[in-house]
Amino acid sequence: MPITQEQEDALRLIESGMSQRKAAKVLGISRAGLRWRLEMAKRDIDPAIRDSMNAVGTGLVPALAWAKTKSEDGTSYSVLLKPAAEDLPSIMDQIRDAFEDMKSAPKIVPPAHVVDDLCTVWPLMDVHFGMLAWGRETGGPDYDTKVAADDMRHAFAKVSAITPDSAEGVLIIGGDFFHADDNRSETPANRHKLDVDSRHWRVLDLGVALIAEVIDTLAHKHAQLTVRVLRGNHDEHSHSILTFALAQRYRDTAHITVDKDPRDIFMKQWGRCLIAAHHGDKARAERMTLYLSDVCPFWSDTRHRFCFTGHVHHDHSKDIGPLKWESLRAFTAPDAYASGMGYASRRALQAITFHKRDGVVLRAIDPIERDRDG
Repeated sequence: MPITQEQEDALRLIESGMSQRKAAKVLGISRAGLRWRLEMAKRDIDPAIRDSMNAVGTGLVPALAWAKTKSEDGTSYSVLLKPAAEDLPSIMDQIRDAFEDMKSAPKIVPPAHVVDDLCTVWPLMDVHFGMLAWGRETGGPDYDTKVAADDMRHAFAKVSAITPDSAEGVLIIGGDFFHADDNRSETPANRHKLDVDSRHWRVLDLGVALIAEVIDTLAHKHAQLTVRVLRGNHDEHSHSILTFALAQRYRDTAHITVDKDPRDIFMKQWGRCLIAAHHGDKARAERMTLYLSDVCPFWSDTRHRFCFTGHVHHDHSKDIGPLKWESLRAFTAPDAYASGMGYASRRALQAITFHKRDGVVLRAIDPIERDRDG
């Protein structure tokens, strides 16, 4: 069935890279009306192309190539469409557009009393949300979206109970929060096949909701809370979805800041303390230390310097000149690939409390050992 002139106009604007919000304004229709025209256009184009578009499963409208012929009566057009490569900025515009209508979080009241000189860092490393692991195959615990969510709620409640209410809190989601970047279920760089639990769209939905629960919990412990989502080698693009979703949810919550810095590294000063974090996949610890000493604007103002990384899923630390580098245990259980390679990593969630003058003064750790039968 040929598509109408109105549908063609809508598709043309989206194909040009325009966001749905802007396209709707140009056409003088609501965004719901624009989405309806796009859906009707996809319904009416060639079935083979439509199936390939639907298989992506993201809900985004891909860029399209045009070749049209006018009908005999001049009232409609037949259009040949083929998927074309989408650049990341265009995708991100559509993601931002999708989140604009998201309701902000209900009012959260910060604690009345906190310890003014303390800042607690919550490094959440390598969650691999959406991974599927079968304990009989891995030799470790089972792991899927439900297990991960239950473990996270339990871990944050346990560690929170033994951590002081500090003036500031920092939740660092240290890369690889999502196990897969899209529905292909492969690592983006090496195309290594991944064992996944459910469709990627569902994993994104559940993952955003889960981290929102965590933030709501921490917001009751700290007068100010900063959230930073770092890129990982498993979620090179999908980590951005988590960032923008959380930024929209907490846009009206004054004491919660979602850091949208596009760099791969996080840096924060707390008195005489430098708190840095990176996923840990692209540079050795020594090189990262040299990089920090060059780009950190408050390097010379600090004495207690820490850089936290993940990626390798086990504990390791060393002093590199004036900085202490720590690779932290992963939150996730090992999968079949890791177990088959002999990597039997232990799990943990910890909170690290810094004093403005004295540096690290307290650590609270949950080793995430669960007896699921009792």
